[in-house]
Amino acid sequence: MSDDRDDHRNNPIEENPGSTPYSSPVIDFAQVRVAFGLPKFHNKICRHRRLTYNPSERRVWCQDCESTVDNFDAFMTITSHFHDMERAAQAKLTRAAEAEKATLVKKATKNIDRAWNRQRPMAICCTHCGGGLLPEDYESGGSAVSRDIELARRKRLKAEKETK
Repeated sequence: MSDDRDDHRNNPIEENPGSTPYSSPVIDFAQVRVAFGLPKFHNKICRHRRLTYNPSERRVWCQDCESTVDNFDAFMTITSHFHDMERAAQAKLTRAAEAEKATLVKKATKNIDRAWNRQRPMAICCTHCGGGLLPEDYESGGSAVSRDIELARRKRLKAEKETK
């Protein structure tokens, strides 16, 4: 953010008598007192999360580090915040889609189990030929086809039916 060399001059300096490069931490010249000090926010890099703006002065002020923030840095703070929000929303949508897919598979499994495990067991109908599918049909593991290939085949069959 706005942590350039000029920005440290905006920070207030606090008196620090314990650490000084000289022998005396405070120098008195009659009515003038000079003390060694360090910036209030010396080692802290401010992320400028609490900004205040004034349109008449065309100025942005950070309440955390108590300094004027460069306009571009304020803009970058806002855009990075919205970028983070967008990423979080996208991650939530992805998780919701994965949960929905898992729910669909669980529903299908539950319906098959319910049909096969009744007092009077039923057979699930094949969507293509209408014949019944029984648990014995899957004793040897059954066969499988790619989901994409099956969806393409169904789409082709649907298009053929519509053209007839």
